[in-house]
Amino acid sequence: MMRSAFSSLKQTAAFTGLLLLVLLAPWLAGQRFLPPREESYSSVAWRFGAYPYLEQQIFKETNAIDIAFLGSSHMWWGVNAPYVQAALSQHVGRPATVVTLGWEWPGFDAVYFIAKDLLQHRRLQVLVICDEQPIPYRRPQTMSHRWFRYGDDWADLTGLSLPLQAAYYSGAILGLPRNLLGLVRPNLPADLTATPYLNDKYHAANPATTMGSLGVCLPYQVGGCFVPFQPSTGVNPAATCIYSPATAASFKFTGPATTPLQFYFARKIMALAESYHVQVVFLHFPTDREIRSPLIHERECWPEILAGHPWLVGVPPAAMFQGLNDEDAFKCFSGPDHFSKNGQDFFTALITPSLLSAYDTSTHH
Repeated sequence: MMRSAFSSLKQTAAFTGLLLLVLLAPWLAGQRFLPPREESYSSVAWRFGAYPYLEQQIFKETNAIDIAFLGSSHMWWGVNAPYVQAALSQHVGRPATVVTLGWEWPGFDAVYFIAKDLLQHRRLQVLVICDEQPIPYRRPQTMSHRWFRYGDDWADLTGLSLPLQAAYYSGAILGLPRNLLGLVRPNLPADLTATPYLNDKYHAANPATTMGSLGVCLPYQVGGCFVPFQPSTGVNPAATCIYSPATAASFKFTGPATTPLQFYFARKIMALAESYHVQVVFLHFPTDREIRSPLIHERECWPEILAGHPWLVGVPPAAMFQGLNDEDAFKCFSGPDHFSKNGQDFFTALITPSLLSAYDTSTHH
């Protein structure tokens, strides 16, 4: 006969009560027992993303942002924000503000909740994002227990299935002890001058000194050496394509279809942007497997499947890497799919004029 886990009915009742308290804690805490929302960012270490920089940009700075690049590692590694800011400043004849807010692990849910925090605190003209479903991503983003707080965000889940709502709620349970600790003892201000993890792992400059962009100085192959490289291919920004009926032949939409979870939050991003009169741009980043492709391989035709018709901008990889052998082309990448600092600078120079056009359009809304 199996021995009972509890020696008395009182112990059983006490354990059951404690379990119910834990399960109901996010609902019981509501908003009343949550610390200021910036605590959710300031408690996250640099190895999970530029969250200390995100906290500063979202909650401490107050000036308007002209262009913000938001997203996971493709966006974080892929765009040189200082270059775009310099070009935009010259274009508009005043000091412009451009930032990259980047982190590890993909998911349109992370983009939505972080963009919501940003737009509630700062005015924005153009929001640049990218495809956040590189694989069929069917679960909440890995760090959701940090930025999803049931008391703040429960209403954003109303269109999801009950199992998915339960997944976010379970994350809120995991995150609540840290939130309660932040209510009792606020986090110390983040040190934006020291990023040893990013310096050691990526050989990258401190993102706080590069407007949030991460210029990764790692070789394409593990064990190799990173070599600074400026491609000379003859390609110019005119090769960049903005999706339209006239340029549709330059794009190929390959699937797989966006999962219900990711599509739900992609639509919410567009609705959020529309409510704040923000122009959305989807940016396509070529992978190391596409360098000879004459077409831009995007998973979905975002301008057609999303209300609000975001811009879709990309460069045909074969045009971008024309004249380069594979060895030199791969110097633009730090491993599969992600740009190195070489590729970041090269790609940014090509797509910046199109981003300036998106900015001009946004000012006419």
